[in-house]
Amino acid sequence: MQNASHVPSRLVSTESRFTPANGYLIDQFLQDGSNKRSDEYGGSIENRTRLLFEVVEAMISAWANDRVGVRVTPNGTFNAMSDSDPEALHAYIAEGLNRFDLAYLHIIEPRMSGSLMVKTDQPPVATPRARKLFTGKIIANGGFERRAQLLPSSKERPDAISFGRYFVSNPDLPKRIWEELPLASYDRDTFYTFEAKGYTDYPL
Repeated sequence: MQNASHVPSRLVSTESRFTPANGYLIDQFLQDGSNKRSDEYGGSIENRTRLLFEVVEAMISAWANDRVGVRVTPNGTFNAMSDSDPEALHAYIAEGLNRFDLAYLHIIEPRMSGSLMVKTDQPPVATPRARKLFTGKIIANGGFERRAQLLPSSKERPDAISFGRYFVSNPDLPKRIWEELPLASYDRDTFYTFEAKGYTDYPL
């Protein structure tokens, strides 16, 4: 694992985001709905998070730790994922990542599933929980579309908020949110395609 981590470090000199989320391989180790192992990588939360921490350690041995970020999806169910106690799992992850002094922890709110907002009436819940446990920088994502939806308490706020869907259809998204201007609707059918339509034809 350590040798493999050194290959991209020679190619990319900025930063690397590790994504143990969305049902990807490491997420399959983390969540007990998929992890049915009986060895040191299965069973308890400590065991199921072992591979995550090993990968992070390998990454920071190749890059500086302030060039590595980790993205998680607490309560994430995308790709048929599930866990019997997701809050305890991600609390353990947040606290465990503190020892690495990472560039950031990137949190996708559970009101999102993949690129779909599945709980439109749910306020941010994962970010405030992580804020109490993780001592580094936090980036939040998922359903932050208007100024009124930002976290009200300074103790609960992330250090930054990232955007996906609406940035595609609103190149000036920060201005629109700040000035509470209408947002241009996006065309989901054009996501992850290779033509100009849906990427360069939205009005300003």
